[in-house]
Formats: sequence, C-alpha cells, structure tokens
Amino acid sequence: MRQKGFTLIELLLYVSIVGTLLIAVTMFFASAADARIKNQSINEVNQQGTLAMEQMTQTIRNAGAISAPAAGATAASLTLAVPTPALSPTIFDVSGVGAIQIKEGATAVVPLTNNKVQVSGLSFKNLTRPATPGVVQISFTVSRLNPNNRNEYDYQKTFVSTAALRWP
Repeated sequence: MRQKGFTLIELLLYVSIVGTLLIAVTMFFASAADARIKNQSINEVNQQGTLAMEQMTQTIRNAGAISAPAAGATAASLTLAVPTPALSPTIFDVSGVGAIQIKEGATAVVPLTNNKVQVSGLSFKNLTRPATPGVVQISFTVSRLNPNNRNEYDYQKTFVSTAALRWP
C-alpha cells in the first residue's frame, strides 16, 4: 500500500521557503514605506522653505523702504515700509513655535510655514549701499519636525536669497 502526502522533511522545507519569501516581501514593502516617508519629508521642507522665501522676497521687492535692520546690520526680524498705508509696517520674524510669520500693519500675525516644519536661524542682513534702493539677504534653516526620532523624518535645508527694492 502506498500512502500519499508529504514527509516531515518536505513540509519543513516548504515552510522555510515560504517563510523566507514572506520575510523578503515584508522587508521590501517596509523599505518602500520608509522611502516614501523620507520623500514626503524632503518635499515638505522644500515646499515650506520655498513658499516662505518667495513671499518674503516678493514683499521686499514691492516695499518702499527697509526700516530695520539698519544698513550693514543683521537682525532676526525685518521691518519694511510698504506703499499701502494699511499694511505698513510689514514685519517678518520667527514665532515662539518656530514658524516664519508676517504682520502687516494692524492686522493679525499670519504664519508662513505650517506646523510640520520648524524654522531656525532666520536672519536678515541689510546690504544696502548709498544711492541704491535697498538690498536684503535672507537666510534660514527649515527642518522637518520629528517627534518620534525616526530616521525617515530627519531632513533640514538652509535657504539663502537676496532681494532688492525696486527703484521708485
């Protein structure tokens, strides 16, 4: 009489092969998820930094004068005199929670960056020379908030730009 079925050796071999394949597939999907999160972190930092920099340089170009910092000085906030009286002065600085913010005239403070990133090292250097309308160098670092200390959320980038007031 001949019995059909698997021997113990065949069964153990089958289970180990399937187990190895399942572990490989799981590791692949885990690394793909980590890469996706890392790309999202990089994208978030780049978007927030670029958006804030564009807003600040656009406002500087359209301003009438640089009130602070003084020519040749560096400060953590920028005060501009803008042509629209209701929006003057316009002030850029960093809030207590690490967001770049703008205050236009008597209006409420508006954050330019969201709560997923933190801004540090914001500085404005007034590079204005005599007989020029005014030039400001802007520098700041944006980093992705990482409350759980996971590697895929670690990313920071420094943004530097210069903007000049338009000739009147």
